[in-house]
Amino acid sequence: MAQLTRKVLLPALTLFLLALTGTSYKYAANCVSGTIVKGLEQTQGRIGLYVMALQTLLPVYGNLYLMAEGPAEQCGAAMNAINANLLIEPMDIFKHYENMTQVGALQSLQKGNIDKGYLYVFRSKAYPEYDYIADCVPGPIVKGLSQTGGRIALYTMALTTILPGLFGDLMYLGEGNNSACIDMMNSINTGNKSIVDIPKFKKKMGMKEVGILQGLKVADNHKSYIYVFKNKMWNTTEQIMIPGMKTYGLPDNFTMVDDTAGGPVQVV
Repeated sequence: MAQLTRKVLLPALTLFLLALTGTSYKYAANCVSGTIVKGLEQTQGRIGLYVMALQTLLPVYGNLYLMAEGPAEQCGAAMNAINANLLIEPMDIFKHYENMTQVGALQSLQKGNIDKGYLYVFRSKAYPEYDYIADCVPGPIVKGLSQTGGRIALYTMALTTILPGLFGDLMYLGEGNNSACIDMMNSINTGNKSIVDIPKFKKKMGMKEVGILQGLKVADNHKSYIYVFKNKMWNTTEQIMIPGMKTYGLPDNFTMVDDTAGGPVQVV
């Protein structure tokens, strides 16, 4: 079984872990000084139109999720908290940064105030979700495992036994040529390829789902098999690769306030 781990799992898991080094979070925020917002001629200094300037300069910014304004210190701190994924829900900035207020549709048509900072929060186009993890296994390896009698579906138990902390419930089992199998595995393991995408994706790549009865058959040496599992390492609540995390991010009682307009910032 140790040899099986090295030959089959390491290439897949290496790609999976390497993908994490370029991970982006779900939201991306940018705090812009009122002076800059007001001074942009192309947008006539309007708060809301500055969104287009940011999306043009940084195409990784997707749809706008939130606009807010407030003291520069709090605006910058809120931006950092969102970009570091310390605030899973951007609307929570109003709980932690008490002098920040939301900019509505009508207010967004006004010109920027040079005494304020403007927070623009976008959905990130670079955000990968790792709800699922896949492993592509060549037919000869599946067939050659004596403990499972070479049966396709029973190989699932071998994988979950080797890495019980990573592989969860089996979500999909498919077969096809090795090239298509590897492409499908890579697409899932680099994020943004959900189970919902698989029916369309498998058809495009020439993969075929393995049903219950077929799964009891002995593997074909001329095929490769893809096993797609629920990823136990992915924390769906916090959207990070930390399982079982009970607390994450800013403490509930953390607030950043200004005693007076223009007064000293206090962290409570």
